[in-house]
Amino acid sequence: MKRLLLLSLLVALCANVQVVLSANSKDVKRLKLLRMCKGCDLSDAKLRYADLKNAVLVGADLSGADLKAADLSGANLTGANLTNADLSESDLNGSVLVDADLRGAELYNSNLLRSDLRGADLSTIEIDASRLIEATICKTKTKAGEQNRDCS
Repeated sequence: MKRLLLLSLLVALCANVQVVLSANSKDVKRLKLLRMCKGCDLSDAKLRYADLKNAVLVGADLSGADLKAADLSGANLTGANLTNADLSESDLNGSVLVDADLRGAELYNSNLLRSDLRGADLSTIEIDASRLIEATICKTKTKAGEQNRDCS
């Protein structure tokens, strides 16, 4: 009886894991193939070390995504949901993060040089201001409050 119960539990668990892992598979494949996935559901996607240079991810849901060491240089992430995403060691050089939600995201050692952070929400992130020197900052929410250095 115990074996049957254990086997049933394992089958149910595996079925649930498969659903979770395959929920975004079409969007992930589309992104990797075309580097374009506007409004896609890429939440919790495993994109570590992915080459997403110049990708178009406008309005995409990347919440909880693993983007560690991904190349997102030049990517358009306007309005993207990046809450709790791991962007550590990622290259965001020249990326567009206008109105992106980065609350809870991990940005350790990521390259934000020349990125556009107008209207972005970084309000829960500990980030050294020196890392934002060449980034465009206007109506950008940080732990220190709203930053408007580059507003015209």
